[in-house]
Amino acid sequence: MPDIKEELLLEAANLVSGQRGNDYGNATVNHMRIAEFWNAWIMNRAWQGPITPYDVSMMMGLVKFARCQQKPTHDSHVDIAGYAAVSENIYEDLVGVGEGQTNGGENASSAEAE
Repeated sequence: MPDIKEELLLEAANLVSGQRGNDYGNATVNHMRIAEFWNAWIMNRAWQGPITPYDVSMMMGLVKFARCQQKPTHDSHVDIAGYAAVSENIYEDLVGVGEGQTNGGENASSAEAE
């Protein structure tokens, strides 16, 4: 009987060499796309400093956008919408915006997160 680690590794191998590999394309190309999106995000955001929870949620959405450049899927589109909702929630938490209120254009800088 294989142990749990072996089962996990076999499952992962089947996923990355199976349908997910077909959906996402070449892993190096996919990760290059993600890196380009993430670099663009970090280099062009209006605030400086460490990566914030808001950055993370937005950058995770960018992973899905990169995957859609290979093969758009309903699942990725749903995930993008989910990350948008999570990003809004994190943004509201960081800047103290309540439901139904607007913030007048503030950003989710690391200073506001402190």
